[in-house]
Amino acid sequence: MSEITLESVVRRSSDVLASPVDDELVMMDIERGMYYALGAVGADIWERLAEPMKVADLCAQLQRQYDVTPAICEADVLAVLNDMAENGLLQPA
Repeated sequence: MSEITLESVVRRSSDVLASPVDDELVMMDIERGMYYALGAVGADIWERLAEPMKVADLCAQLQRQYDVTPAICEADVLAVLNDMAENGLLQPA
């Protein structure tokens, strides 16, 4: 998957199982046999990506939910999504 930008449309990979454990969301990539954990905000992003979504729209939703400036939100979300994509957790829609 190429680098994710604000114009990208992404969704969760269908090869990943996820389950809440305490205050985290624990995920397993079935094909790779790798485990991942997300905190509350990461888990919120994961839930929102159940359906394909444009990254700019995701950022707008998160800005309304959390008290964060657009620049910080966009930078943080792009970093998280690109990390997820590198690890096979996201796919283009």
